[in-house]
Amino acid sequence: MKKLLLLSVLTFCLTSQAQRSFYKGAIVADVRYGIEVYNTTLKSTSMNGSTSRDTVDKDKAADTHFGFAAEYGLHKYLGVGFAINKRKFINDTDSATGKKPDTRATDVNLALNFHAVSTKKFDLVLGTDFGISNFHFGTNDKVNTILTGKGMYASFYVNPRIYFGPVGINVRLFTPMFSYKNVTTNNADFNKNNNINQFKGAAAWGLSFGIQYRFMKESGGTSSGASH
Repeated sequence: MKKLLLLSVLTFCLTSQAQRSFYKGAIVADVRYGIEVYNTTLKSTSMNGSTSRDTVDKDKAADTHFGFAAEYGLHKYLGVGFAINKRKFINDTDSATGKKPDTRATDVNLALNFHAVSTKKFDLVLGTDFGISNFHFGTNDKVNTILTGKGMYASFYVNPRIYFGPVGINVRLFTPMFSYKNVTTNNADFNKNNNINQFKGAAAWGLSFGIQYRFMKESGGTSSGASH
C-alpha cells in the first residue's frame, strides 16, 4: 500500500512538472488595461518677496492605464522582463477654463516575477516592477501652462493567469506608487515665485485585466501549452 501511494505521488509530481504553464526559456507577452487609485501629496514652495512658504497638499487621484509587458523564464519559478505603462489621470473640468487638464505619465520598468504555482492551465505570479517615469500635466489655461517631471514608478502585485493553450487571460491586483521631484513648468512668471518640490502617490491600489501569449516550447518537454 505504501509503495502504491509513493508511486502515485511520484507520478503526480512528474506529470505536474511536465505540464507547467511557465518554465525555463518561456517567453510570455501580455497586454492589459486597468485603473489605479492613489493618495497623493504635493509639496511646493512659494515666494513673497524675501519670504518663502512651504505648502503640503494631500488629495486623491485616479488614472486608467494601458500596459504591455514581456517576460523571459530564467527558471521554472523565476522570470525577468520589462513593462511599459501609459497612464492617463482622471480629471474634472476646471471651473475657470471650462476644460479638463491633460494629465498623463509613461513608465518604463524592470519586472521580476516569482511563479509560485504553475500547472498546465494555471499560473500564480507574485511580482514587482520598478523603473523610471515621465509626468506631463497640461493645465489648458489661457497661457497653456504645462508641468513636466521625471521620477520613479513601482508596484507589487498578485497576478493569476489562466491558459487555454499558449493563449490566456489574467487579472492583476497591485499596489502602485510614483514620485516626481522638482517638477518644472513652461511658465516663466509662475517659476519666479513658485517651486514644486515633489508630487507623489502612494497608499494605493490598482486592478487590471489582460491577455497573455506564451512563446517557445519547453526544451526537452512536451508542454501542450507551448506554441508550435
